[in-house]
Amino acid sequence: MTRNGFVQWHYDVADQIASGPGPMTRRGFLQSASTAALPPPERKPNVLVLMSDQHRPDWLTCNGVNTVPTPNIDRIAERGIRFTRAYCPYPVCTPSRMSFMTGVHAHHHGVIDNRTTLDWRRRTVAHAFASAGYVTGLIGKMHFLDGHTHGFDFRLGFNDWLMYLGPKARHFADEIASYPGYEKTIHDTGSGLPEIDGLWPGNRSPWLGTATPKQTLASDLSAEDQFDSFVARETSKLIRRYKDQPFFAVAGFLKPHAPFHPPREYADKFPPGRIALPEPGDLSQYPGHVRAAAARYREMGEHRLRMIRAGYCGNLQFVDACIGEVYRTLETEGLLDDTIVIYTSDHGEMAGEHGLFQKFVFFEPSVGVPLIVSYPRKLARGKVSDALVEYIGIYPTLCELAGLEPPRGIEATSFANVCRNPAHRGPDAAFAEFALASAPRYMVRTARYKYNFNEGDRAELYDLESDPGERQNLSGTAAHARTERQLRDRLFAWYNPERNPFKERRK
Repeated sequence: MTRNGFVQWHYDVADQIASGPGPMTRRGFLQSASTAALPPPERKPNVLVLMSDQHRPDWLTCNGVNTVPTPNIDRIAERGIRFTRAYCPYPVCTPSRMSFMTGVHAHHHGVIDNRTTLDWRRRTVAHAFASAGYVTGLIGKMHFLDGHTHGFDFRLGFNDWLMYLGPKARHFADEIASYPGYEKTIHDTGSGLPEIDGLWPGNRSPWLGTATPKQTLASDLSAEDQFDSFVARETSKLIRRYKDQPFFAVAGFLKPHAPFHPPREYADKFPPGRIALPEPGDLSQYPGHVRAAAARYREMGEHRLRMIRAGYCGNLQFVDACIGEVYRTLETEGLLDDTIVIYTSDHGEMAGEHGLFQKFVFFEPSVGVPLIVSYPRKLARGKVSDALVEYIGIYPTLCELAGLEPPRGIEATSFANVCRNPAHRGPDAAFAEFALASAPRYMVRTARYKYNFNEGDRAELYDLESDPGERQNLSGTAAHARTERQLRDRLFAWYNPERNPFKERRK
């Protein structure tokens, strides 16, 4: 008999002697005493992702920019870490959001435009939290384009809101018709009309011939009837309903994305006549797609562009108020300290910089995103980090902060170490891509430089220390030839454009 065998025999005999007529054995008694001495297991933290759409990274009053007051987002920053250099992986809605969901880049998950759906078999962040015992809910926009829940236990979106609106939905159709070009289709999945692509036979909108483009800035829908108010109310219901068990919730707001028609009380704060447009600067140094886009916007005329920028401002202030409603619910339910809260956006907005509006480019206002992480019980409060971090890394970061197993089969890197120590330098580069099937473009951004490879067009190189506005394209200059070559090599080591399979779609 080995020593271990003897010890086991000794306990077995002792159990038989101690058991007598009662049910408690000696071993059972010792196990019970040991268990009773253990502290109760720590409750899993809740997770709440507050995701707006098209919020440029610098327009936050906590960032020192007072263009639009954002007091409610500022409150989240006061209780967390605000990242000043966070980047989306693909500056357009669906591809970027699917990278958030999956932790992989668009060239791997295959969603490269706003018309492609995510393979339903791909595991998402919602699957990860559901497997860990969380109730998972998506309220609002995620731009899935299909009826799958992609790992969420339940989902409420545009279709539910339109049902809530009833006949008032015609006002929203009027707003869709108001954006240049959309009056011919009244079809915009990015704004949820329709939410599921292909819902209408031949993609012909039933609102054609009925919707009337608006000529004024203010929405004909009240603040209460706006989609983002619906998202705030329903997310607050979810929080109250599941406050006694861990939840993973995503609140997907539409604004400040188009339509650029905020509720009247917010539109009145930004009269278009008082809105100044940025000077575009010298566009000749930029690649052709930038110059062509700027020319298209010039053709809209100054009044129209002022309306768009004013509407964007009103939308941003309104969505800030809706975010505040959800955050106050956490507060009143006593959940703030035990909830990981992330505020972010899927991409930015140019708002007239370089003569451009919307996204689609790698300039900082477009490819950068706001990012705040708050977890008062475990993380520092009121800190600012200038580490390079990526929106795609939210998935593994949440898993790490919540104590879940690291997700497998993803590319994204967790930045939880920077959340724990905001002085941490973080990774040395961030990457992005765009238009993989039509005019592929790729970006690498380091602490000092940004290099953009535009297939078939002029490259871009910016020294963001001396030129944060990206006004001077250094690509092709002898003084920066070595830097450009090194960054190009670094970019191609991340993803070589020659491997891009989506170019075949153009043939």
